[in-house]
Amino acid sequence: MHDTDAAPESTGAPDDSTSLPDENPNRPREYHGARTVIAGVGVVAAVAVALWLALLRPSDGGDGGPVALPFWLASTADAVGSQIGQTAPDFDLATADGQRFRLSDWRGQPVLINFWASWCGPCRREVPALIRAQDEHEASGFTVVGVNIEESVSVAQDFIDEFGMDYLVPMDFDGAVFRAYGGGGLSGPPRSFFIDPDGVIARIWAGQAPDDIVAAHTAEFAADFGSGQVGMLPGVKAPSVDRDSEQSDLPVAVEVGALAPDLLLADRAGQSWRLSDRHGSSDVELWFVPPGCSACVASLAADLSAADVDPLAGAILVRVDRTVSQLLWSSQAGDVFAPNAGLTRITIDPRGVLTNISTR
Repeated sequence: MHDTDAAPESTGAPDDSTSLPDENPNRPREYHGARTVIAGVGVVAAVAVALWLALLRPSDGGDGGPVALPFWLASTADAVGSQIGQTAPDFDLATADGQRFRLSDWRGQPVLINFWASWCGPCRREVPALIRAQDEHEASGFTVVGVNIEESVSVAQDFIDEFGMDYLVPMDFDGAVFRAYGGGGLSGPPRSFFIDPDGVIARIWAGQAPDDIVAAHTAEFAADFGSGQVGMLPGVKAPSVDRDSEQSDLPVAVEVGALAPDLLLADRAGQSWRLSDRHGSSDVELWFVPPGCSACVASLAADLSAADVDPLAGAILVRVDRTVSQLLWSSQAGDVFAPNAGLTRITIDPRGVLTNISTR
């Protein structure tokens, strides 16, 4: 197996050429004109619809597909494409377990994206090695993401259960993400893309990778790019929006009236805190106190007298109702939400819309 974009080993589902025998082969054939033709067409149509409903239709809902890079990443990104050295196309998909996966949210971590389908023989042979790679290198921050192509959640879940897949499985119901990565036609699954922490494609497998190649390449990738932290890194994330809601048409920006970017942060005990988890009930106030800003800490005391912020370390304070929490400073969050390096207060309403910005 070489790093190449050659056509994969599989080109589609196996052809089932078996047929049922006649119930009575000696019985004379009968023809009833248009009635017979119409009945036959109806049966074929019914079978086709049933197959589509069972195999292709997103039976458990969900949508998504390729999306533009969020504004805080787009300005520094290389050309977006499906070749080595290009920025990997961003995408947002529902997962088989009802969650959401946005590739750009994993910026900073090494990610292996594997496109697969249950009918694909090479996929079935390759997935056990990918499971082992995930288990062996997860502690380094390495993450496998198995994107299912054009199948229902129930079909994908049967495959997941059969093999014991313990990594994320986004559902590419219409195959749009696979096509954005150069798939489709003769370029069927499996196809795998190594995405480095900067979001750039570092290596491609076209077709099934032998077990020894999976082991060697994933170990090398994890060693070269691992962050040492399991899961998504703290920082600015794309907001999760119900596409039928009134917020779905709002721009994502740090300005009054826009949908605020999401935040994943950690408190001083190392526990995760996510802004989107606080939507729906009360306003959320965020106070950005940059590291080294003693004047910011002094000014903050007038509003949040109980806040005990280390001026050298800085912090991001959160007030919901009357409860104040202190979170660790994030340079990325500071650059996006408080670029002026002063004490910045931002208010976000229960819908996730930014309603106030003030800077001192």
